[in-house]
Amino acid sequence: MDFTLINSFIAVAEEGSFSTAAKHLFLSQQSLSKQIAKLEVELGTELLVRSRPLRLTQNGKLFLETAKEMTKLKQEFEETCGTRVRGEESIRVGIEHTIARAILPRVLPRYMEAHPEVYVRISEESPEELEKTVAHEGIDLVIGSISSPPASYKTVALCRKEQLLVVPKKLMRALAGDRYEALREEFSGGVDLRWFEKIPFIKQPRNSSGGRSLMNYMKYYDVRPNFACELTNVENAFQLALSGVGALIYARLFWDMIDPALQQDYLERVDIFPLPYLPDTDSVCAYYRFDGEESRGESLLSFIAAFLEDYENGELWREA
Repeated sequence: MDFTLINSFIAVAEEGSFSTAAKHLFLSQQSLSKQIAKLEVELGTELLVRSRPLRLTQNGKLFLETAKEMTKLKQEFEETCGTRVRGEESIRVGIEHTIARAILPRVLPRYMEAHPEVYVRISEESPEELEKTVAHEGIDLVIGSISSPPASYKTVALCRKEQLLVVPKKLMRALAGDRYEALREEFSGGVDLRWFEKIPFIKQPRNSSGGRSLMNYMKYYDVRPNFACELTNVENAFQLALSGVGALIYARLFWDMIDPALQQDYLERVDIFPLPYLPDTDSVCAYYRFDGEESRGESLLSFIAAFLEDYENGELWREA
């Protein structure tokens, strides 16, 4: 049985709508409809009454309970297999790609040393994929930013996601002319984005964490920059900024986790200026499943929270 089809059916059944489920699954309605039709052929029965509103058939109602139990058993089996690798317990963690690169090398070794009985299964995903996983598969702990966690999850704000403006030196020099050094000094305490409106920017998708931050700043300063290109991966976008393609809004957290020697190398090619903190800019948050008992994700969360608290206080844990 294809669990992609099963998860798609659960999404449609719970949402009561092909269009809403397709949006959450990041599929077209046509693709989702084909998946459900394929599942119905495999089962030899209709699962949905395709009317408005969408309804489950009697067999659809029966299979929905079976489908949920199947996905639960699949997860338990995967966790059991994982547990045999390390210890007696396992936790499943979802974390944004770039946040994972920033904090896991510092946090995970300490956690694993303190909890040798726990096997950690980590999925590094985009915010969109994390939200889909949480909504339709379940996960013990999520680190990042998702817009609508289920009611069964508790949300904990971990740290503010302050932003920096990364400007290729060649663009900065062309814009500033003879005032280059004076403006660098002036902008070292904070920058007005309107001054950079005429240079090209690197764009990130609106539904990504970086894209939302970018749009918030564009709205705050009422600017409409010229976008040179669009990338989904913020680290690739940073590399393009280093190569001179365009300016980039980049989280301070990610910059601060770069080795100081490498930072110095990068500063030969780009200027980096702080941006004012906007209250509606994304924070780094944790979301953990809570059913009235202690969550399996809380023990790891305590290590991550301690690390980010130290970071905000100006201290960094050394990598193992």
